[in-house]
Amino acid sequence: MGEYDPYRLIDDVESLLLARGLTPARVPGRGGDRLAGAGRLLRGFGLEPRMAPEDAFDLGVPFQGRIG
Repeated sequence: MGEYDPYRLIDDVESLLLARGLTPARVPGRGGDRLAGAGRLLRGFGLEPRMAPEDAFDLGVPFQGRIG
């Protein structure tokens, strides 16, 4: 199984829609919907959405890349 960056997929889809003459708009506050949709689409094609390390943990607190 491969993996793909869901944020890149969102950008790719936006570019495709623009090329087809549509005018997509990223609605503020709906970023979670875009990310969830991209993840579902990737999984539907047998790919795993690539996640940032801080997104891989559901700790309920901000991720600190460096702990001093």
